[in-house]
Amino acid sequence: MWGKIIGQPLPRVEGADKVSGALSYTADHYRPGTLWGKVLRSPYPHARIVNVDINQAKNLSGVKAIVTAADLDPRLIGAVLQDMPVLASDRVRYVGEDIAAVAAVDADTAEEAIHLIDVEYEELPAVFDPLEAMTPEAPVLHPDYERYHGPKTKAPTLKNVQTLVRASKGDIQRGFAESDHIFENSFRTQLVHQGYLEPYAITVEVDKQGRLAIWVANQSVFKLRKVLGEYFDMPLEMITIYPSNMGGSFGAKDYPSLAPAAYHLSKQTGCPVRFVKNYTEELTATSPRHPAVVQLRTGVKKDGRLWAWEGKTFYNGGAYGAYKPNPQGSMSGAYMVAGSYNIPHTLLEGYCVYTNQVPGGYFRAPGEVQTLFAVESHVDVIAQALGIDPLEFRLRNGLKKGDTRATGESLSDPYCTEVLQRVAKISAWGKSRPVKAAKPVKTGRGLALGDRHVGHGDSSFELVLERDGTLRLLSGVGDQGVGAYTMHRQVVSELLGVDPNSIRIEVGNTSNAPYDQGIKGARGTHIEGQAVLRTTNSLIDALRELAASRWETAAEKITWQRGGALFNENGKAKRLGLKELALLSDKPLKGFGKFVGHKPDVYSFQAVVVDVEVDTATGEVKVKRLYFVYDVGTVINPLIHQGQIEGGIVQGLGYALTEELKLDDGRITTVTLGDYKLPNIADHVPLTTSLVQAKAGPGPFGAKSVAEAGISIVAPAVANAVYNATGVRITELPITAEKVRNGLLCGYRA
Repeated sequence: MWGKIIGQPLPRVEGADKVSGALSYTADHYRPGTLWGKVLRSPYPHARIVNVDINQAKNLSGVKAIVTAADLDPRLIGAVLQDMPVLASDRVRYVGEDIAAVAAVDADTAEEAIHLIDVEYEELPAVFDPLEAMTPEAPVLHPDYERYHGPKTKAPTLKNVQTLVRASKGDIQRGFAESDHIFENSFRTQLVHQGYLEPYAITVEVDKQGRLAIWVANQSVFKLRKVLGEYFDMPLEMITIYPSNMGGSFGAKDYPSLAPAAYHLSKQTGCPVRFVKNYTEELTATSPRHPAVVQLRTGVKKDGRLWAWEGKTFYNGGAYGAYKPNPQGSMSGAYMVAGSYNIPHTLLEGYCVYTNQVPGGYFRAPGEVQTLFAVESHVDVIAQALGIDPLEFRLRNGLKKGDTRATGESLSDPYCTEVLQRVAKISAWGKSRPVKAAKPVKTGRGLALGDRHVGHGDSSFELVLERDGTLRLLSGVGDQGVGAYTMHRQVVSELLGVDPNSIRIEVGNTSNAPYDQGIKGARGTHIEGQAVLRTTNSLIDALRELAASRWETAAEKITWQRGGALFNENGKAKRLGLKELALLSDKPLKGFGKFVGHKPDVYSFQAVVVDVEVDTATGEVKVKRLYFVYDVGTVINPLIHQGQIEGGIVQGLGYALTEELKLDDGRITTVTLGDYKLPNIADHVPLTTSLVQAKAGPGPFGAKSVAEAGISIVAPAVANAVYNATGVRITELPITAEKVRNGLLCGYRA
């Protein structure tokens, strides 16, 4: 018998194998006779392809096959908006676009072969900024846009716009007319990479019957199967995807990258074909976080109430929209461009714009990190101009019970007040602080508020009780690093009352595992956790039925407690333990559960206070301490929960201060991890975390999502702290020493 498991800091199921190096990944997987694949990529941001000559390359010893667009079906591919060719045919639209793929006996031969492919280009005018791309002078990057399958913008006259989303509340014109003060600001965010440790890898094999097998680390293997089935006109039962262990993703590994090209190479050669990207390819030709321009116009009453808010977000979508998997083919973060505030009159617009940059994709809290940097910086500008304390201004305008969001959406319990009051308490906001910094170093303090919706979608599991009494939980989804396996095990253990170590997690493939929409969008706890809960209860029902048949009574009279079935007959208690019940059955007992979660009206709210030091001689910014407050439900595993919180904060600090994929005429020049400045252990900042557990969330046992919460509000809090220290308002990320120093010299003031 086991006691309470929910709330215990159990170590991660796969943790020991990860840190010891025993865990294998896609690049470790080898099939007999496997060939190495390599891709030839475009050196131009925009050019017409005049000719592709592969003769010299295909005559190289060891080269087994080469495919170009001429060998492929001309149809386009995409998660939702199908606008991207598998291999470029008539033109290339970004530096790094795939043009040809080679399969050879080893990696060196494949690399040599791609350099022997001769491509003749005719350069075309290029555009790299989303605002410039929408001007009359800009080149049209997708002249066949109207023929693409998938969601289209509702304003087709807008040049180079992939998709457009709008939301409103009240009457925006009336709101501005009734306002006493109007504020306008524009903000920009940079291009950043997800920074996962494991480079993308894939192995593809087509057998003699035409069946397709794929080994890959992918967040949504069933969706990947569907996309490939549609592209190849292939029945889904002919495609099997084997999910590999994932060395991080943060949203990037959710697309069929290289799979179609590998399929054609394998089909030509009759051999498995594997691709393993190097990190230069990762940084220059994978789906990064969209840069954005955010324009805000806000009307405020004399008493400090936000009254009208117009927010426009222009996401630099890059050359294609194929990587975005949501139904609108857009960025849901555009709906967050008014933050966590109660505003009577709003108009929100979000544009994804085609440019000649690497296509943008998903990255933790997609689209929201960009908008909340702008919103929370803008709110501080308003508070400062009105002479109102930033905390008091947010308390006055933050969402409260009964309020609606700027989109008109109703919320069940917004905890703005609670998280703001708690962060004020733990940080001693408003109280004088000892200043130890010596000249020319100045100290500052910044605040930010945010929220994030919990996940939605559907998930299924199967739980099997073997005849030896062991348990096997079968899943159709991997763990991208959030600790999902451990959480699933704890849910089963708690309900059954068994040793968590007796529960084996088994990840199946798309031919034998229950359907799952994927591990993404803060779904691991809410959606998958609820599916595991239902699955376990299904097995308990089967166990009660078995016990009832043994005792010749009705199952309704059987209860399940602490690892066994209980029955009280004439005042005498009978009990059958799990292992005893397993032996009573002539076959393994199974439970199956499915959960479909529609987007609930539940959000997780967060607030942060950041303390910084700024060297006014150099402009260098050092974050000295963070105080974070999260609105959470039941914490299933505090160790993993805190790890998710701290991971998001570290990514937020990188976004605020160091990370940027720099470009020169569309060419990414940050091509190694030595150039791309990810935070490391030396950048550790003291952190105080406090949890507001005011109400149960929608997950199992009242849990709430936390993985994507928090990352979005670090950058604006740092920017607000820099302003507090120096009077310099940084409106473009990252916050570098050069920008701060220029602000001090030139007098940039909000």
